[in-house]
Amino acid sequence: MKSLVLCGLAACALLCSSCASSAKSQAKKLFECSEKVQEAVGKYQKKRYSTAQFILTDVIAKCPGHSSADTAIFYLGKSLLGLKRPEEAKVEFERLTQSYPNSPFAEESRFLQGYSSYRASAPWNLDQASTKEALQRLKEFAETYPQSPYADSARAYSDSCTEKLAKKEFEAAKFYEKIAQYDAAIVYLKAVAEDFPQSNLLPQVKIAMAENLLLTKRPAEAEAIINDLLEHPGDEAILKKARSIKARIRKQQ
Repeated sequence: MKSLVLCGLAACALLCSSCASSAKSQAKKLFECSEKVQEAVGKYQKKRYSTAQFILTDVIAKCPGHSSADTAIFYLGKSLLGLKRPEEAKVEFERLTQSYPNSPFAEESRFLQGYSSYRASAPWNLDQASTKEALQRLKEFAETYPQSPYADSARAYSDSCTEKLAKKEFEAAKFYEKIAQYDAAIVYLKAVAEDFPQSNLLPQVKIAMAENLLLTKRPAEAEAIINDLLEHPGDEAILKKARSIKARIRKQQ
């Protein structure tokens, strides 16, 4: 009987020792998670983006639910941006805002979703789906967080997206003009003027529209556009073209 009691006590002691060891191991693991995140942040700050990305990917896989998970995801996204992989970065910023909406990194991550789309956007002559997505995200951010320290950047990148989209439409109009499809060119030019009224291309668009209207024997419409340009003085080269077109309109009338 005594022997059985001693065996039971020994087993209990062994179990307790095992539990204590497991607890220490878990505590060490949690400590290492935090340490690894801090190490990765240091690598990111030194622009060692590839190393930071490798560490953070490992941490996220091995430390689910850890208290610094949002930090790991945020810096993984920023490291991917540093590596010029904006589509992958966008996925991480989306993951952060969805999983940790109250994270101190959430606001900047919402801005960086739009910025990542902007970085992923193609040149104006290629498909502009990512540019349109970036424009929508950046405008929404600026409207939702007008006082954010990132709001001015969001507006600036929005303007850049607008210019790219306007240029694509403007160049399409110029193409139709070159092949003497003047009515089609006018349709595209009107779309630019209506869809992107704040574009820096607008004066050039109006000049091109007036010229195409003249070519389709619509001097009255051309004159209205030219008068508007002359009433709002701007670039001297544009004004010179406007005056030249005005003279041509008089010859048609």
